[in-house]
Amino acid sequence: MSSPSRAPVQNEPDRLAAQTEHQLTRRGSELRVRVVEFDDRGAAGHALLFGDPEVHSDPLVRIHSRCLYGDALESQDCDCGPELQLAMNRIQSEGVGVLIYLEQEGRGAGLITKAKGLRITQLRRVDTYASYRILAVEDDTRCYRQAAEFLAALGPGSVRLLTNNPGKAQALRRSGLAVTPVPLTTVPRSARALAYLEAKRRLGGHRLPSRLAWRVAIWGRRILGTAMVGGALAAPFFAGREVVVASQSVVLMAWMLTHPAAATAWIRSRTAIRRLSGPHRRARASATAEQM
Repeated sequence: MSSPSRAPVQNEPDRLAAQTEHQLTRRGSELRVRVVEFDDRGAAGHALLFGDPEVHSDPLVRIHSRCLYGDALESQDCDCGPELQLAMNRIQSEGVGVLIYLEQEGRGAGLITKAKGLRITQLRRVDTYASYRILAVEDDTRCYRQAAEFLAALGPGSVRLLTNNPGKAQALRRSGLAVTPVPLTTVPRSARALAYLEAKRRLGGHRLPSRLAWRVAIWGRRILGTAMVGGALAAPFFAGREVVVASQSVVLMAWMLTHPAAATAWIRSRTAIRRLSGPHRRARASATAEQM
């Protein structure tokens, strides 16, 4: 059996596309995707090409380092999962883009070291950068050279990079690409996530709002949600049926605004139920029509 195709892709992009091209269903629609693997120079990972980014003048690109907790387990202690989801949503809305998924867990230190660092973070109440120094581990050993060379070989001379990390943009520029950073702003979902984002801003150089700005935004959203719910609950005592229905919609919107994770799960479950029940409803309607 032949081994998987690997980068660099300069010599075989067409063959790789023919071997891996398929359709991916996400959020109710399909995306055409091709996959390229690279694993040399300590930067193992995959590039997912959605649509035809090689012929697009300025495609969206997300370079994402693996985070098992955030990406797969939906941990609320970091912004990795929400950033990946937001990046994919934007790529899907345009129908074209590149996701480079690097096996660089824990800022390149690996899952075991990351877990040890998180334990120290929680026991000693320090940030993850300090915990890595306690473990005698470098703050960040991730390498983006492989990703940069892949994108340079792909074709587009310029990209819109979905990131808050200036280091990623610098790596791509060193490969000759013109880069326009596109911020990914996600609301921290826990106190730990807020502390982590603040550490990335202060110590990692990421372009993120300050802790104070986050707190103001979070409390502002809560106050707005509370006001919307209060007004909607009071409406039945002072208005007719139309206003009551509208107020119920407002309550639902306020709940979705203040509980985005739960709202997303609810929407997904409702969508799945409709898809599963759709054929049965059509069958019943057809049977009823035949009996008439």
